[in-house]
Amino acid sequence: MTRETTSGKIRADHMRRLAVVYIRQSSAHQIRSNRESGQRQYALTERARSLGWPGRSVKTIDEDQGRSGTSSTHRQGFKKLLAEIGAGQVGIVLALEASRLARSSADWHRLVEICVVTQTLLADESAVYDPRDPNDRLLLGVKGTISEAELFTLRCRLQEGRWNKARRGELVRSLPAGYIRTETGEAVKHPDRQVQGRLNYIFRLFRQHKVARQVLVQLVGEKLKIPAKIWGGPRHGEIRWKEPDFSDLIRVLHNPTYAGAYVYGQAAYDTFDRSPTTGKARVHPRAVEDWSVCLRDAYPAYIGWDEFVENQRLLRSNWYRNGSRGAPRKGAALLQGIVFCGHCGARMSVLHYSTKEKRSPGYGCFQAYHRKGGATCQCMSAAGVDEAVTHLFLRAVTPARIEIALQAMEELQANRQETRRQWEFQLQQADYEIGLARRRYEAVDPSNRLVAAELEALWETALAERERLQQEQKVWEQRQDQPLSAQDRRLVQELSGDLERVWRAETTSMEERKTLLRFLVKRVHLDGVGESGRIRIDVEWHTGAHTSTTIDRPLVGVWAPRTPDAAVDRVHELLAELDYAAIAERLNEDGFRTAKGLAYNQQVVGYIVRSRGWTRSNGKPEAARRSKS
Repeated sequence: MTRETTSGKIRADHMRRLAVVYIRQSSAHQIRSNRESGQRQYALTERARSLGWPGRSVKTIDEDQGRSGTSSTHRQGFKKLLAEIGAGQVGIVLALEASRLARSSADWHRLVEICVVTQTLLADESAVYDPRDPNDRLLLGVKGTISEAELFTLRCRLQEGRWNKARRGELVRSLPAGYIRTETGEAVKHPDRQVQGRLNYIFRLFRQHKVARQVLVQLVGEKLKIPAKIWGGPRHGEIRWKEPDFSDLIRVLHNPTYAGAYVYGQAAYDTFDRSPTTGKARVHPRAVEDWSVCLRDAYPAYIGWDEFVENQRLLRSNWYRNGSRGAPRKGAALLQGIVFCGHCGARMSVLHYSTKEKRSPGYGCFQAYHRKGGATCQCMSAAGVDEAVTHLFLRAVTPARIEIALQAMEELQANRQETRRQWEFQLQQADYEIGLARRRYEAVDPSNRLVAAELEALWETALAERERLQQEQKVWEQRQDQPLSAQDRRLVQELSGDLERVWRAETTSMEERKTLLRFLVKRVHLDGVGESGRIRIDVEWHTGAHTSTTIDRPLVGVWAPRTPDAAVDRVHELLAELDYAAIAERLNEDGFRTAKGLAYNQQVVGYIVRSRGWTRSNGKPEAARRSKS
């Protein structure tokens, strides 16, 4: 190729500056697949030398490889090029075509304008352009416009073709773990029964717990792994077993493929909201009813469509944010997430929640304070409110106590049986791995010790893994309680007849109480400002019914009620022979109640003893005790 300095466009002042070759391909796939384009772009360095620039004056900028040319915001290489041109350090810019430099007219014309000011040339494989020349300027403008229009046209064709295929359900999409494609392209369930069983077990656990984290906790406690697909590499599409992870469980529960649906358009892409690093449009998930394409019964299902929709509602309601009640937590406030202000209708916050154990929680409405700069709507202690709602709840479930107990026992036995079945699947898989390793070892020539030693080590590893799983299964079996006998069933039925005792037991956690309460209670509305000294409680049940009650506001300071003298005397009598928990149980059996009208527990008894300075071997005189009370 001959030099083009005779054209008069390339002058000595251009030669004293750098020749910059700008290289860009839009995606990593193009970099891997369209290697010819990359080679042609890098060959422009030879084009610069043929135009007269020495090798030391030729610079390559390829920092934007894998970046889209639709905008310069995320292209650091393009920004660097503009800076060097503006500083007068570049004599000529070489690119394969205008689309390599920019797919946006705004970016292209800005580049051309800067080149006009600094007298910088532009060049491609066939010609050199001077932006100050009217004919070249016109030609460069046309090239930039064509580059932008070309991108728009290609994108429209691809988008329309993709959507047409998706509407027919023929656009091939990757299948999650639990599915494979046959030779004909049909999607079927994975033939491995362990994979199917583990996925069914995950959906069953969520059906039972209704909280994704509880599913994770049970899987970790039972030492069960979950299936995941390998993406990329020589083992692409194969199943590997991994430790359960919360994000993996969420992806399984959110995936409509497991409900047998072919879905396209689950998310909206905002082209005006792009990542500053990659330039990709940000994703905004759509609601189920807004999905563009949703073809049911397209795949064999693990769960029904109605159950999938209900799972999405539960997962969204478990978010602890405005508009959802959040999942049950371990805090002491029973109505966390389902209590609303009866005065303004906003959801109430929990006060002193899991911060200071000695301070009881409360409920407060700060909607006007935070949003409108107004005063706090209302605040109140949670103790009396929780006790009143508990009373209404226990009274409501009285007719179904026996049925609840029997159903709980049946679910307990079914869960144990299913977990044992999952363990059997894992052991069968381990046996298969041992057999495979043994066959590979036996097939090798024994004299080839390098290969034989490695295969022997793999066989021993498989045996060790089988032994580890067997030991873990034995430990799990030992931790399980024995199956319920007829006597045990009678005992549970008796306890179900006294559900209040089970509710108030020390072994029943607040998380379990909240979960039970939410089965029946949808919302609780509190109004502590409508009537002086009183709190009106309105319970909204899932059936749509409403139950209302009114309680007195607890008194504070010098007006606050004190522990009855008879209860204090009884504690002093029992202190020498019983611990705090037993004393509390005895007080409740004798009909005593605290100053707030609540049942006694271990903490209340401990406070009475410590506040009076008593010990098991030390008692205060009667007068001193009465003066303290």
